[in-house]
Amino acid sequence: MPYDSQNRPVIGIDLGTTFSSISFWTGQGVQTYSPRGNNVFQSVVYFDERSKEFIYDTVAFNSGIFEPSNVCIGVKRLMDNKDIKIKFGDRQFSPIDISAMILKYMYKSVQDMFPEGVYNASGVVVTVPYYFKANQLENTSQAAKKAGLNLVGIIQEPIAAALAYGCIHSSDNIKREETILVFDLGGGTFDLTIFRVKEDSENLIFEVLGIGGDDRLGGMDFDRALLKHIIQAEGIDFQSESNERLRKRGKQALMAEAIKAKETLSFTDNAYMAVLNVIPGVNVDRNFTRDEFQEIMEGYYERIRNIVKSTLNRANVTPEDINKVIKVGGSSKIPMFDSLLNDIVGKGKIYSDIDPSLCVSQGAAIYAAYLTGNLNTRKKITIIPVTAHALGVEDAKGKFVVLIHENRKTPARKTLTFYTDQDNCTDVDVQVYQGNHRIAKENAHIGTVHVSGLIPAPKRTLEINITFEVKENQIVIVTVEQKESKIKKTEVLKLY
Repeated sequence: MPYDSQNRPVIGIDLGTTFSSISFWTGQGVQTYSPRGNNVFQSVVYFDERSKEFIYDTVAFNSGIFEPSNVCIGVKRLMDNKDIKIKFGDRQFSPIDISAMILKYMYKSVQDMFPEGVYNASGVVVTVPYYFKANQLENTSQAAKKAGLNLVGIIQEPIAAALAYGCIHSSDNIKREETILVFDLGGGTFDLTIFRVKEDSENLIFEVLGIGGDDRLGGMDFDRALLKHIIQAEGIDFQSESNERLRKRGKQALMAEAIKAKETLSFTDNAYMAVLNVIPGVNVDRNFTRDEFQEIMEGYYERIRNIVKSTLNRANVTPEDINKVIKVGGSSKIPMFDSLLNDIVGKGKIYSDIDPSLCVSQGAAIYAAYLTGNLNTRKKITIIPVTAHALGVEDAKGKFVVLIHENRKTPARKTLTFYTDQDNCTDVDVQVYQGNHRIAKENAHIGTVHVSGLIPAPKRTLEINITFEVKENQIVIVTVEQKESKIKKTEVLKLY
């Protein structure tokens, strides 16, 4: 059956913290949908108490200025805990629920561009930060399914951006090898990924050399820092206003103008902001300079600079090795980060022929085409990832014992020997975690392997060998073996 790029396309969705987008595979390349004349959606949900309906996108953000208690912004930062409750009036929702609402709204917006019943995507890929753990990936997958999407895959955002770049420049006769740094700074997360891209007439290979980042660092933090600065500089005392609703409304209105000023300063040296009645009788009327904003951002600048330098060091990549830098995410457009990158890896390496706001969804659409066999290329595309976080088990004292370290190229395999901590123990539960905290339970729990039938023996005498094998397709095979008991149990746990 021929590929129908108009009515039955494969699509990629960049589900961002503050902004999202949808792209599709045309059969020859990628395009981004622009429902209502805009190719990005604000990842915002607002509950209208009068109509008892949910509102999305820019209208939701603007409505939230007047009723801040009824708006949800940045739900992506909550995807590590599906049990968190987000309240709208007397109703409660999980982060999975809210993410599903956003995805469903985006998809429906595209459907509404076509006659009713005509458009139905044949496959969907949704993106996540590289630094997401297994539970965050699983929660994102659940949200996509809850939204009714035909999910065929999940892909990390930097890999999607690299795919967009690699496929744009791919040709049948080309032979090349490049080292690329993807600088992904969005509304809520920061991912730094170093790739080696190798291409010949038969293969297009994306080998991850190293990753770094912070899933609690992004434009939302910059907005809050700017808001705090304005409040202090203007001497605004919100506590002097006894009406909580007016306090929240004033802060939200001030935040909206602060965001506009931040975005303006990405293109000009000055930004003007005015807010009437932040609290009754208090107005804000001032100019901001880019230098002033950069002073506010100094702490974040140094934090990001340290992540870039440490990631290069851990990947054994020198600044001179970097051939190109791909910027991803709206916050990557802030000029001070161009200066940071030029200072570290050298001038003239930032690749500007790709849209930082759209390349992730475009790469996801390419990946969807590849997974479904609709990518028109004779080349085999191979992605060789590294582990984003350490993988290990909980020992008898509750400590995290690492078997596979972070930034380890996959496939990877490691065996460690443990002992029972009680006399005549016949059953053990091997608790598997992902993360970097020395206390096991502070990390993400990704599974349990239950083993029964051990022969009775004094404590610390029965050897139990635990093997982790991490595959390129983001699964970990856990094998627990006790030779005297003739037990060997294997379970497959997903990291997505």
